[in-house]
Amino acid sequence: MQIRIEFFRVHDGSDARARLNRIDCVTPDIEAAIAQAEDLLKGAGMPQKPDAFAIFDDLGNELYQARFTPTNPR
Repeated sequence: MQIRIEFFRVHDGSDARARLNRIDCVTPDIEAAIAQAEDLLKGAGMPQKPDAFAIFDDLGNELYQARFTPTNPR
């Protein structure tokens, strides 16, 4: 499946997002897409650490979102 992974920062006090990076890729399913996003997070070389990531299908529909917390670290 064709997907887009977006890494972003979330503004405290609102749900406003500031996108840090966007990567298009192909994965067999959503579980593989989540694993790929987590792997990319470790080596994407972004200037800021993202607070969260989201996965979108090729039509722009959001399929998954994860926010990093103390119990769900980056």
